[in-house]
Amino acid sequence: MNGADAGPAGVPEAHGGVVLSTARLEMRPLSPAYLPHMRALYEDPRVTEFLVALDEAGHLRRLIEAEEMWASRGLGRVAIHERGSGRFLGRGGLHHWPQFDEVEVGWALRADAWGRGFATEAARAWLEWGFANLDVPYFTAYIAPDNAASRSVAARLGMSVLRTDTFHGRDVLAYALHRGRPRRQTS
Repeated sequence: MNGADAGPAGVPEAHGGVVLSTARLEMRPLSPAYLPHMRALYEDPRVTEFLVALDEAGHLRRLIEAEEMWASRGLGRVAIHERGSGRFLGRGGLHHWPQFDEVEVGWALRADAWGRGFATEAARAWLEWGFANLDVPYFTAYIAPDNAASRSVAARLGMSVLRTDTFHGRDVLAYALHRGRPRRQTS
């Protein structure tokens, strides 16, 4: 995992220079400049099957919230890009949910990026960064019970079900990875 300040042409600069890189990915804090990318991501019904649908104003609000979270907490959601090509793959990163007082690691990728280990790679990088930089006992991932792919990602990360809950008006399984618990290394 490496840090970097600049990315491929057309990719917004990272807020405060915070960027996580892996062998195949570059992750940059989301900003309103990503509005076209986010709208395209959420236009695919396969991607939004388990996500809350947003209109343009909703996406813009979420992007502004991401910037504000980076500014106030030093963490937030990111755009995930394929390293080298710079191709936008989706979004991920960390998000603090005040209603639970928990930090969630999340991922949502374009359908053409599924099945290649990108979600696991991105989430693992953020979990490692989070445990090294944040004083939290665990990280969560809120996953719809029927979302087998995301449940598999959580399992590969070493997460297990902490509780059932309601999130954005939907039933979810709240997965957690606790500090000090060994994280699986398979992809």
